[in-house]
Amino acid sequence: MMEYLLSTEDGRIKKEGKKQTGTDRIVLLSTEQLHALDNCPHHQMLERSMQTVHYCKVELFAESIQGTIRVPNKQEASGRELAFGFSLQQDQLLLVGEEHRLSALVERLGESVRGCFSLRHFLLLLLEFLIAEDVLYLQTIEDEIGSLEEQLSQRIPEEFSQKILAYRKQINRFHSYYEQLMNISDQMQEFLSDQMPVEEMRAWQMYANRTERLHNHVEMLREYVLQLRELYQSQIDMEQNRIMTLLTIVTTIFMPLTLIAGWYGMNFSNMPMLGWKYGYPAVIAVSVLVIIAEILYFRKKKML
Repeated sequence: MMEYLLSTEDGRIKKEGKKQTGTDRIVLLSTEQLHALDNCPHHQMLERSMQTVHYCKVELFAESIQGTIRVPNKQEASGRELAFGFSLQQDQLLLVGEEHRLSALVERLGESVRGCFSLRHFLLLLLEFLIAEDVLYLQTIEDEIGSLEEQLSQRIPEEFSQKILAYRKQINRFHSYYEQLMNISDQMQEFLSDQMPVEEMRAWQMYANRTERLHNHVEMLREYVLQLRELYQSQIDMEQNRIMTLLTIVTTIFMPLTLIAGWYGMNFSNMPMLGWKYGYPAVIAVSVLVIIAEILYFRKKKML
């Protein structure tokens, strides 16, 4: 268990120390330590939520505000997603999860943010900090999809379907994530509207607007991926049509030769030119002329 003190006077965050007047507690603990607490209201519900943190949510009670946060992985595929629970009470905020990751998050937040004078405001800044660089991340995804589109305009890339599927899964995760954060913001504003000062209400509204813009950006990326998939399908169809056209032309070119071979392969006794000594060269010449004529015709129709 780790403990930080939040000064309600200057907004500074200090690690541990003795709780004094004008300070609130930020406590980091594991699910096992949460189970041992007896001064956390509704901690059984938070424990159940922490068993499988699948999404972001908030539950509002008279004594506390509880919820879970699951942040999609923004790094390499091998990285683990950040998932934690929280319980906001009058004078303390419990953060439940992996202590070392939560500690690094709180300390980074304490270094970069000043002027946090309440635990509600700290929770808001924590949520803002989690999406601070998401615009750059989404822009990176957009650039990668754009690069894939350029490759598609030249040729069909290898494993294109797998790449598109991976982008769709990634974008869908963030689509759900931002939608859940929007719901959290709306619930907090509605539940605490009569308790929060105007500045804090404005901060929550700005957070809601920011998550909505990120949500709209993800919507645009979903449309982009859908258009790229349709373009890929059209390229596949064009390639198949080109191959079918080529096969049809080749078949058409050799059909007269098949007719000639079949006709003179019947070997009836009274067929003309069967005994002619120039019959074989004549058939060759006729076949070549037919092929040349057909090729010229198809080129004129721009089919070759």
